[in-house]
Amino acid sequence: MSKRLTAYLLGLMVAAAALPALAWVGTADLGTIDPLDPLAPYHQTGVRTLSPDTLYTLHGLYYVTDGAVINIPPATVILGTFGGTLVIQPGGQIFATGTETAPVVMTSNQPAGLRNPGDWGGVVILGRAPVNQANPLIEGGIIEGTFGGTDPHDSSGVFKYVRIEYPGYRFQLNNEINGLTSGGVGDGTEVHHVQVSYSFDDSYEWFGGTVNPHHLVAFGGTDDEFDTDFGFQGKLQFVFGLRDPEMWDPNGSSNGFESDNDGTGTLAAPRTFPIFSNVTLCGPLATRDTLVTGNKFATSATLRRSTRTSVFNSVIAGYPKGMSIRDAETQDDAWNDTLRVRNLSLQAITEVSPGIVHETNKWADVATWYDRAAYNNTGTAPRLFSDLLIGASYPLNLNDPDAVPQAGSELIGSADFSDSYLQDPLFTPVSYRGAFDPALPMSGQWTAGWTNFDPQNSNYASVSAVGEVPSTLVNLRNHPNPFNPSTSIKFSVPRDGQVTLSVFDIRGRRVATLADGRMSAGDHDVHFDGTGLSSGTYFYRLVGEGYSRTGKMQMVK
Repeated sequence: MSKRLTAYLLGLMVAAAALPALAWVGTADLGTIDPLDPLAPYHQTGVRTLSPDTLYTLHGLYYVTDGAVINIPPATVILGTFGGTLVIQPGGQIFATGTETAPVVMTSNQPAGLRNPGDWGGVVILGRAPVNQANPLIEGGIIEGTFGGTDPHDSSGVFKYVRIEYPGYRFQLNNEINGLTSGGVGDGTEVHHVQVSYSFDDSYEWFGGTVNPHHLVAFGGTDDEFDTDFGFQGKLQFVFGLRDPEMWDPNGSSNGFESDNDGTGTLAAPRTFPIFSNVTLCGPLATRDTLVTGNKFATSATLRRSTRTSVFNSVIAGYPKGMSIRDAETQDDAWNDTLRVRNLSLQAITEVSPGIVHETNKWADVATWYDRAAYNNTGTAPRLFSDLLIGASYPLNLNDPDAVPQAGSELIGSADFSDSYLQDPLFTPVSYRGAFDPALPMSGQWTAGWTNFDPQNSNYASVSAVGEVPSTLVNLRNHPNPFNPSTSIKFSVPRDGQVTLSVFDIRGRRVATLADGRMSAGDHDVHFDGTGLSSGTYFYRLVGEGYSRTGKMQMVK
């Protein structure tokens, strides 16, 4: 099994969009490269320090094991491949220490213009802080080991000024990796100024733990923006979410917040009890007037299965529906004021019942609860996004968003930090609702300098390595997709030479070899018949002399 961990000098390469001027003096691989097992794990021990002078490619499942440390300095770029996932195991640590002007970037290895959600796995950080499950496995199923423990102050390191782009590898339906997944991460871990863009699952999901992230951005994800489970009890402030109206979860519903206690609704302890303040979630209707037929966009927040997720001094706008408070225990906690929503400006347009945008079909009294005068919430009745006066104009520019409250907005001067839940030095009292200071332009906000709202067109390596064929010349696609039980895989060969085309299942096992021999330059078309295989996600990989491309297809029987 090949483990290429050495940087080779390949000449000058120039970093591009959203990074400082930087000369790439080499490339290196993270993890394993094994065409027979694309997800072959690599287990790092000891201390490894990456270099901003090297362009890294992440292959397979890369584990930072108990006692090991990976250091990722400012301006380092890592390109994720087919299923490539960085996993920090309990006892392992990551120190990804980007800066405002030189963020760490983890992104797709596909060229500009050809990137898609799910091009690679993402980042999974696991620790030894409390969770409400016994020996849980992290979501995704294929990740080794359990997480959680008894130390709320456990440290998994530092993760700051980091961008994660096009993650969310899906092994099978409801079995996928998020952009940034945290399991049992303790409050000794520093997580802030992180942007997850175009994740194929949730942008962020926390399974238990006590970490207290702040200054987070979720951009263009397909499932939920912020998902909390398994007893997560962090405190979070200054959080921004922006939806791409063309991206949603094809197999479920896409919400702003989503939260459960343990997945079944029991009162397992510790209870899921995060506290959010100063959140701005801009749903799909923030960037366009109407939605595509068949979209799965749903609620501003879905709170269920005994969660106590609480939200203060925030704005959620641009989702079709308002609040969805489900299950008797969750509703009881809302009535009893252990689940709190205060000073929330909400905007939605779908009347679930006359004059009410909240899901009264899930809880008949949701509007009565939400509209209690002491709670200072607004938005039970349908209204327009433009009514909130967010940004200089409507609709927001998806690739250059301005989400600052304008003069006259109800977000200005309407925050309140007197609630007992906010009496913690982790929360910074401000006068406004939402994530952005109305006194500053967007260019002066905390998102300036290190974020990127146009990752599709960023060129992180503008010069190909010596001897490689630019991947833009290697076309690879299949049709139909989804298929049942067969499909046609079309590909181009840029030059005469040895070519292999293989099909792999969700666990990286090869299920078919469609080509293995010399081929002439030009376009080719092969037939794949999935008869006898189960429904699910499959990957096909084209490997030639100096190039490699991977495609994804879905068989639905």
